[in-house]
Amino acid sequence: MRKLISWILLTAALMVALFQWQTKKEIYIGAAHILRARLFPCSSPITYSIGTIDPAYNLTPEELASALKEAEAVWENPARRDLFQLIPGSGAVTVTFIYDNRQASLDKLKTLGIATNQSLASYKDLKARYEELTAKVDAEEIRLKGILQRYKQREAAYNARVQRLNRQSTVSNSDAWRIKTEKAGLAMQFEGIQKIERAVNADIDTLNALGTTLNQLIVQLSLNVRQYNREGSSLGTYEEGLYKIHGGIQTIDIYKYTSREQLVSLLAHELGHALGLDHVKDPGSLMYAVSKSSGVNLTPDDLSELNRVCR
Repeated sequence: MRKLISWILLTAALMVALFQWQTKKEIYIGAAHILRARLFPCSSPITYSIGTIDPAYNLTPEELASALKEAEAVWENPARRDLFQLIPGSGAVTVTFIYDNRQASLDKLKTLGIATNQSLASYKDLKARYEELTAKVDAEEIRLKGILQRYKQREAAYNARVQRLNRQSTVSNSDAWRIKTEKAGLAMQFEGIQKIERAVNADIDTLNALGTTLNQLIVQLSLNVRQYNREGSSLGTYEEGLYKIHGGIQTIDIYKYTSREQLVSLLAHELGHALGLDHVKDPGSLMYAVSKSSGVNLTPDDLSELNRVCR
């Protein structure tokens, strides 16, 4: 009897273990990849795969694979070994592109012919545009408020006149014509108000895009100024990319880039984190905490950190 109970308990334990493996297999495999990479750094290539690319980026998997290959070389050439390997669909690290207000703001400005880069000159130019447009929007909103108020007064008078006529047993031709003319005038005025509102909203969208981009430049350039907190202009630290581990799953999420060169630099930075590299103190380094350059030339700090990890 005791032997039977032991077999039952063993079978139950095996079934639980099998269930845990089936439901959390990716987590266990991911944790094993991370543990091996940390115990034996640079001993074998870190595998990665390409995940979801938001269509708004207009970036093909082939174009991304090419940029990733170039980003790999940034670390592999000085290390003189293969450190990364692209394995479609089953890599230890998944690279995804997430489209939000960071990239949307840049795209909005680009459509307006407003170029941006990570420089103080770009910040000053955007700041001047922001302040000029703010004054314009404030004036437009005051003007629109007055127009809307006058429209509502006219509409209220029209509705009162219609109600009076509805209470009458008969309506003269002149009254009917006057009501019809007034209704057409209100419709024309409302159409004009909608046109003004669309113009104001377009300027507000541009203002929000300027504010969001300015807030990122403030962080990137370490400026001692307040971020722009107008409603619609997003605040935050705005990572352009982020390597993270969640539940044993490794991902590199890309949120914003301005050019292919800058994308390669961003990917190289995040691949560095996947390799185990930490941030360094030199602001001109690829592994500096806040990206300030689109170049991929490694500094002594970068090489020292690479040597520390790869020994």
